[in-house]
Amino acid sequence: MKSAGVASVLGLATVAATVIPAGAATNVRGQEPFDTDRLLMTLCNGDTGMQEKLVNVDTGEVRSLTDWNDIRGRWERVKGHCSYPKASSWTWTGPEERVSDIIVNCSTRSDLRHDVTSSGSTTSTTTRSVSGSVGVDWTAIKDVLSFQAGAGYSHSWSYAKTTGWARTSSLTVPPRRVGWMVQRPEMRTVRSNPVFHVDAYTWNTLPFAKWQTVGSWRGRGYRDIKSHGAYYDAKANVTDGNGRPVQQIVARDRAVNSGDRC
Repeated sequence: MKSAGVASVLGLATVAATVIPAGAATNVRGQEPFDTDRLLMTLCNGDTGMQEKLVNVDTGEVRSLTDWNDIRGRWERVKGHCSYPKASSWTWTGPEERVSDIIVNCSTRSDLRHDVTSSGSTTSTTTRSVSGSVGVDWTAIKDVLSFQAGAGYSHSWSYAKTTGWARTSSLTVPPRRVGWMVQRPEMRTVRSNPVFHVDAYTWNTLPFAKWQTVGSWRGRGYRDIKSHGAYYDAKANVTDGNGRPVQQIVARDRAVNSGDRC
């Protein structure tokens, strides 16, 4: 019997085989009377499995098939699955953070030299472009973004991984100054525009009450859809070949004050 973790990895691998580049999907933003950004973020909430939903083509609301008999309005049925390809990526310098103890030099004449240990750990965060989209599974999103969108950076990016680090360096604090070490981490953001792959789309051709099913989004000939404003941003440290964060360690100091007990 496979463990849940192994089954999850196998599921992601199966979906990864069908992932298309984000640029190959059709951008439906502006082509519908409703908010397609919210639609894509509601459908693609971390799930990669096959799903069947009802979509209100006036408002973009998404409902379960179990609601079929309790709804009014123009609802159509869509069956398909989501993938999370990389749309873009960029690096940036993260905010400074103190990573050592504070060294106080109360002397009025001589420098104070200390070997100080700086330490910390890598970080990972995930954000979304549409607040209030329904039912985001943040654990699943982290797994799928790491496996699909971030696959090309698996050896140079700390996303979905936590690694501790420590470094000892010499710190010289001038007279009547307080010194410490800060880090300036190099960070990478990988953006994913989720893609919904349509397997079947069904609507009622009123007034004839005849159900029609096609293999494309709303019968328009394209089956892979995205909405440009719907995206997830995965952010984490850039790492070197040994998995350590790429960063600058810099000395900072200030004048002593009454709180420093000199």
